[in-house]
Amino acid sequence: MSGARSYEYTPPIRCWIKHLLEGRYNATKNSLFTIFGTLKRVRIVATITNREEFMSKRSTDIDSPTEEVNTNLRFELDDGTGIISAVKWDVDVENYEDINKGVLVDVLGRIGFFSEKVQIDKIVFIKKIKNPNYVLLREADVIKKIKSGELHEIPEDSGSELEEDTFFDDIPSEIDVEKLFSETKSPKVDKNKEEIFTIIYEYSQDGNGISLEELQQRTNVSENKLRTYINDLVMESRIYPTEENIYQSY
Repeated sequence: MSGARSYEYTPPIRCWIKHLLEGRYNATKNSLFTIFGTLKRVRIVATITNREEFMSKRSTDIDSPTEEVNTNLRFELDDGTGIISAVKWDVDVENYEDINKGVLVDVLGRIGFFSEKVQIDKIVFIKKIKNPNYVLLREADVIKKIKSGELHEIPEDSGSELEEDTFFDDIPSEIDVEKLFSETKSPKVDKNKEEIFTIIYEYSQDGNGISLEELQQRTNVSENKLRTYINDLVMESRIYPTEENIYQSY
């Protein structure tokens, strides 16, 4: 009997829809190779141009023929650079009445491939954007990635899955390999800052984030010190403010 499969969390990458449409999908790895490297989860800001409900069935018990009918939502999303389809499975439609055509939304989901097209085949969360400054912040995130110059060349489509070696074509030649594997000590990790990030990450999984006040109660860190840690995490592009004194992780 094989051992348990370990799960490795892949953080969502901020990008534009055009980067997904121009990527190369690897069915074996369930990932998309883009100018930002290999993506499995993405986060985009876009306008809903279409919404439709559809039903699906699944067995409730392997040993029983009983089937359960689920209601799902499919959205067409447009961010001005392209249009992509995204699906939210097994939903209570009443909870998504305000997520409709014409609404600007923040979407986090898993990349998939259907009918020879890239799509977001599993929406983790989708929420309405109320603050226009949030859009500017997200656009700045993507532009910052592009201007950094740390981009990858997308391999040509060979008609089969991408070769393993092509994933490493863009490693800079000037890397000091000996230094990389030397026994020098790693930079000191600030345990308080990492604890704060972990808490913000936990609260971000439902798309709501955590307030500064609640974060202070969880950590027992002074407000001034806490704001310093938060500013550091924002500068490191690990968290971002969604509203005043509300924070989420990427």
